[in-house]
Amino acid sequence: MRIKAKVAKGILAALILTLIPVGAYSAQKITPGSACKVYKQKLTYLNKSFTCIKVKKKLVWDKGVAIKQATPIPITLPVALGVITFSNILENVDKVAQVAYDNVQKTYSGNSLPTGLKTFIWVGPTTVPVGNMSEEERIFKAMKLWSGFNQPKSIGIFFFNTQDEPLAEVAYDKWRTDNKITTGQPASMMRNDCLSNNGPGAPVASTEPLKDCTGANAGVIDSLGTGVGWFGVPTEAGPRSDPYRLGALEIHEFTHMVQTAQFVGTAQQPGGVLQAKSPCWLQEGQAHFASKTTASNTFSDYLRQRNGEALYRTNSSNVPAPRDLAGISEYLSLATLATCQSTYSWGYATGMLAVEALSAIGGVQSTMALYALEATGKSFSESFQMVYGISWDKAQPILAQVIARDYLVPSMNTP
Repeated sequence: MRIKAKVAKGILAALILTLIPVGAYSAQKITPGSACKVYKQKLTYLNKSFTCIKVKKKLVWDKGVAIKQATPIPITLPVALGVITFSNILENVDKVAQVAYDNVQKTYSGNSLPTGLKTFIWVGPTTVPVGNMSEEERIFKAMKLWSGFNQPKSIGIFFFNTQDEPLAEVAYDKWRTDNKITTGQPASMMRNDCLSNNGPGAPVASTEPLKDCTGANAGVIDSLGTGVGWFGVPTEAGPRSDPYRLGALEIHEFTHMVQTAQFVGTAQQPGGVLQAKSPCWLQEGQAHFASKTTASNTFSDYLRQRNGEALYRTNSSNVPAPRDLAGISEYLSLATLATCQSTYSWGYATGMLAVEALSAIGGVQSTMALYALEATGKSFSESFQMVYGISWDKAQPILAQVIARDYLVPSMNTP
């Protein structure tokens, strides 16, 4: 199914760039002896707990105390060999989607719902959810999918339509005040979820009339593991009929929270570290694949949505995601990390297909294990070797060939 351009810019333009600016974490560096402002304040940075102390009447950071970084990985590494492996995947491209989908269903069914997460969910008084599930059920479904990995310690989730957006800003500010939260974007940025022609970081004019709210974004915003999610709920019939609204959207955004949660304790802005180390095709590809497979009741439902993304997703210049081997290979290259913003939306297509292939080989949990290992200081390439037992240099050409051949599989054209 092809997703309308207006909805695509809002619903699927994820999150991390909105709530966690890339440059934020680099500006938050803490070094022993550098100036601080609040006496006895404690902050976590690069796996150390620093305390603001007085030295010769000046407030400075102390040497810090090392923190044992908890990065649980609920699977054995390297992943066990299954039906699909890097050795035989090129001969089984037509089976990859089904195997990957079945692996997600098996993982989800076998997981239990994590406990201990402090959850605050606000729904606007006139906001009507899409589908039959409550907002709580959708968030809990996402929590269950990623059970076993680090998850946010507390979350604030806000659902609003155009009429309720001003009330959502008030509720968000009150939640921040009540919980003494000083990080994250200002409440006015919620308006961007109702102005889908604006980019996530575009200036928001308070006088600009709001359109139908279709955007969503989420992420972990501080070193304490605080997660925030904003969900614009449409009132117009077209966006409300989008099957991606039937639970997949919340799973997609919560997956971004879990991604950044792996880096809690490594910096004041965990999302900045994630973006600096991880390819953007993985960030959006993982969230998209996980959400669509978990929310789809049948494989055919998943296949329709997956094919629509692969065939019709375009970048910011309206250029379709690459289908040729050279274009796919270039997009998956780590050399494009610094410039991936221009092709960010291809993560919903090419990135999703790459994650699908990795999930067919090692299960969906294998892709989150990459982030957990990166959080310990490993590079993406080092993490990939540890998870899949093959170097990224050898795996990348194989993945590119899988995706290129995928477009030639008859089932790709399933309406």
